[in-house]
Amino acid sequence: MIKGINEKEECIIQGILKDYPYDFFYYGSRVKGNYKKLSDLDILLKNETEVPYSVIEDIELKFNESKIPYIVNISQYANMDENFYNLIKNDLVKIEN
Repeated sequence: MIKGINEKEECIIQGILKDYPYDFFYYGSRVKGNYKKLSDLDILLKNETEVPYSVIEDIELKFNESKIPYIVNISQYANMDENFYNLIKNDLVKIEN
């Protein structure tokens, strides 16, 4: 578990992501520990090819309808800027689902 989420929130996150055959990673302020109460949660979907937008939209909808008290942002590795990825790659924490 990372610093910026509690056990209940992690169960919700894992429950949402378990139905998708991709690797997901936490990154950002909630991993680093410099988050604020309402900081968003950044999740990287790591897949070599781009995942259809409808899948991302479905995941985001499930997060919006969940009891997680902050915004969850989903980024895709396949269309991420290489420089940005290099900035975050050491902070990635795999989400077990």
